[in-house]
Amino acid sequence: MKAKVLIVDDDQDIVTMLQDRLDAGGYKTLTASDGLRGIELSEQESPNLVLLDLYLPRLKGMDVLKRMAQNKQSEDIPIIILTGSVDEVNRVLGLELGADDYITKPFSPKE
Repeated sequence: MKAKVLIVDDDQDIVTMLQDRLDAGGYKTLTASDGLRGIELSEQESPNLVLLDLYLPRLKGMDVLKRMAQNKQSEDIPIIILTGSVDEVNRVLGLELGADDYITKPFSPKE
């Protein structure tokens, strides 16, 4: 069974690039373009990893992190923040709220 990666990002170019790379690597990808849909998919699909943008419609990424950490179904899912924010406060807060890593955009597809 393929490992599932949930991509929560409203930038369709980033989503397409990530999907192409992950699909080619043998992963199953799921996508959500807003935070609320991201939470729904994380609960329904139990992904093995979440790639999460911070600036999302309907529910911001930090709020997604908080909700996932408080939910027994999603509290142990690894989360990598992918965002254009280079703000140190966001980086520290994201990691404190449960993110496992923080990668700033733009990034290399190999990264």
